Amino acid sequence: MQPHKLTIHDVFERERRYDVPLYQRAYVWDEEEQWTPLWDDIRKQAERNLAEPEPKSTHFLGAVVWRNNPILGRSIAKADVIDGQQRLTTLQLFIVALRDIAQSIDPKLAAQAARWTKNPDLDGSDEEFKVWPTNADRQVFARVMRAGSAEAVRQLFRPNENGREVVALPRMAEAYLFFADAIADFVSEASTGDEKINRIHSIVQAMRTSLQFVVIELESDDDPQIIFETLNARGQPLLPSDLVRNYVFLNAARQNGQSSDTLYETYWRTFDNKRTAEPNKDGEDRFWHVQERQGRLTRPRIDLFLFHYLTLVTEQDLNIGELFKEFKKWHSTRNEPIERFLSELETFSKRFSNLIAPTGTDRLSVLARRLKALDTSTVYPLLLFLGSLPREKVSRDEIDAALVDLESFLVRRFVCNLTTKNYNRFFLGLLTKVKRAADAGTSVANTVREELLRSVENSAIWPTDTEFRRAWLSKPIYVRSRIDRAAMVLRALEEGLRTQRNEAVSLPADLTVEHLLPQKYSLSNYPYAKDMPRQQEESDEGCRKRMLDTIGNLTLLTRSLNASISNGPFPAKRLQISEDSDLRLNATFRNDERISWSETDVIARAEKLFDIASSIWPRPAVESKMVESESATRTFVEKIAAMIDAGIIADKAPLTLRHRGKSFDGILTRAGIKIEEGTFSPSIAATRCYARAGNDRQTENGWRAWRSDTGATLKELLASINDDAIEE
Repeated sequence: MQPHKLTIHDVFERERRYDVPLYQRAYVWDEEEQWTPLWDDIRKQAERNLAEPEPKSTHFLGAVVWRNNPILGRSIAKADVIDGQQRLTTLQLFIVALRDIAQSIDPKLAAQAARWTKNPDLDGSDEEFKVWPTNADRQVFARVMRAGSAEAVRQLFRPNENGREVVALPRMAEAYLFFADAIADFVSEASTGDEKINRIHSIVQAMRTSLQFVVIELESDDDPQIIFETLNARGQPLLPSDLVRNYVFLNAARQNGQSSDTLYETYWRTFDNKRTAEPNKDGEDRFWHVQERQGRLTRPRIDLFLFHYLTLVTEQDLNIGELFKEFKKWHSTRNEPIERFLSELETFSKRFSNLIAPTGTDRLSVLARRLKALDTSTVYPLLLFLGSLPREKVSRDEIDAALVDLESFLVRRFVCNLTTKNYNRFFLGLLTKVKRAADAGTSVANTVREELLRSVENSAIWPTDTEFRRAWLSKPIYVRSRIDRAAMVLRALEEGLRTQRNEAVSLPADLTVEHLLPQKYSLSNYPYAKDMPRQQEESDEGCRKRMLDTIGNLTLLTRSLNASISNGPFPAKRLQISEDSDLRLNATFRNDERISWSETDVIARAEKLFDIASSIWPRPAVESKMVESESATRTFVEKIAAMIDAGIIADKAPLTLRHRGKSFDGILTRAGIKIEEGTFSPSIAATRCYARAGNDRQTENGWRAWRSDTGATLKELLASINDDAIEE
């Protein structure tokens, strides 16, 4: 490396173009973090120049790293900017703003500034500008640099092609206007024409003598990839996707016959230029740079896509915080042209965009919308794979069947309030098995279903109709911090209630969740039910608090209708809903003349809605698969068989389990203990019964809990044949 200390004048007075390679990220500097501090630095040096004829102080603006390129034919000298491209680009925007302000004050000073932005005699060519940004920014940069005034820039970017006002200007246009306003304010502090010229001159002089860079020129044996990964721009940490892009296109440049610009335009440009219909609340309208929530953190969509794509191809449980490291380790083992990789990446990015921002009505789009409410993205790699299967090998019906089962598994577990902690490993294992099934030509839908049915642990069980119904009637699904989850279930019910006889209408996006029995109720308007569905030692108040947020008490209303009736007495509320709501969810209130609404009504409504829910989120009535999965170890099945064969207990013998004053019945079979939910091991059967009693404990030695009609526990019966009960 060759380090130099150069002023802004030294850097830009040469006839040279500083190219920002396409693998660099787009322009991201902003007013608060970078533009204002930079202007403060420049202004201080300009004020020193005004105060002292020959100031001796200098100011360091940061480091810039570039690598000089060979001069080819008649082209001018060029250098690739490895680090500092944000700073160089910002200074060019500042200088052109200075040029435009100076034009009406001192044309000579304006001409001096212009020489720092353009190479002579090259107007209109791609070598015109001293700095040439990365591909995604070139069009905006060129328009700003050629505009000629702040007003011209505003006219260029304020109205769009349809004449509609744009909420957010391009970042480079904002930077130019910020500096133009700052310079104009600085100059306006002078009262005479000569003083204004002096102020412009003080800025020019600061750039000529006192504002300096440390410039590092790489030599031929220096690796720009290593430099890029270790250096950083001022205050803007590199995203994993920035590092991935750098790595991919640097490698493309090293492969014979690979044109980086062509590859960028064909496969990567959409990651930089695809726009959303409207900017979000942060002013971001670049589709792949919109922040999305994943768990507790938010990350740009492009980083999430790369993470899920890498999980798909590696089949490994990855740490998103180590995304670039994991990508480089994986990609370094692939011996294939960069173009083939980029083509595959582009194909999967289109599928991912439908997962992260679904707009269609197909089964995958429906599932994707509901997944966003559930905040469950660990299934994305599996969905990417299912979407990639060729239709000539796997039919749409088969894929849709797998999607229905996956959605049922997730929604039923959500309603039953079961943990999501093991989802990453569970769906990674499922992905591996589905891939193997596809390779073998066996049914992927059957593979998905068998795996979902196989688990009997609470961390990955697919709730049966009995368990789903029990939770549907009694467990709250409305949580103030995640109202969208309850809204998702209600919207699904509304869609499920519609038939061919109903008009095909789209549901408004801003429907709100309403409590039929209000959260802020008065007992005079909403007295307790005669038979309160209390659990364990619940009080009437505690029971109501729980039942308020269950599905039977929730509906959807427009925001205005919700606000007008929210806490009113039920007869008036029912009448207004029946008059103003066209939703099928609320159709029953049109012919309903009841004058009260209590827990009894909540449960009755939930029962009716459960018929719809169980059809939207079905589960096969299959128990044998679950028994088969448990019997793989043969531990508890062999012990039960040993007891039956020894004659100490009969096959089909009745068993009893007591817990908190309640009694539960079971039947001993050679496959396990048969209870309402199915046939399970002694311990799993015990935890299922505890759950019915409202106890969420997830482990129990059922050999000690289950008793025969003689009063002996299964553990005691095992001991009588010299066998010890173990936890299966």
